[in-house]
Amino acid sequence: MNDLRLENDTVAFELKDGILYGRYKVEEVSLEIAKTATAFRHQLTGGQPTPAIADISAVKKIPKEAREFFSSGQAGEDLTALAVVISNPVTRTIGNFFLKFHAPKYPFQLFGNVQDATNWIKKIS
Repeated sequence: MNDLRLENDTVAFELKDGILYGRYKVEEVSLEIAKTATAFRHQLTGGQPTPAIADISAVKKIPKEAREFFSSGQAGEDLTALAVVISNPVTRTIGNFFLKFHAPKYPFQLFGNVQDATNWIKKIS
C-alpha cells in the first residue's frame, strides 16, 4: 500500500499501513481547523473505515464548537478506533473531558507516545 500524506500549517496526516496518523501543529484547534482535519482524513481514507492515531501533544485549547464538531457523527463516521497521544496535563484534561462528555461509538484510548498508541491500534484492529 502506498503511503498517502496531506499537510498544512496546522495539521499533518499520513495513511501508513492501514493506520491514519494525525498530528496537530497548533496550540488551539478551532472549528475551522477541526473541519479541515476531518476533510483531510476523509480524503485520505476515501470514507473507508480506518483506525487512527491523533497526536494532540501541542494542543492546549479546543473551544466548545470544535469539541462539539469532533463528537458529531460526521467527524467520526470513518473511524474504527482512535488513539490520542498526549504529552502534558493540559492535553490529558482535554482528552478526559472528551471521553466524559462525548464518548465515541468506537474504541478510544489516551496514550503518552505514538508507539504505545500504534501497538494498541494494531492489537484491536
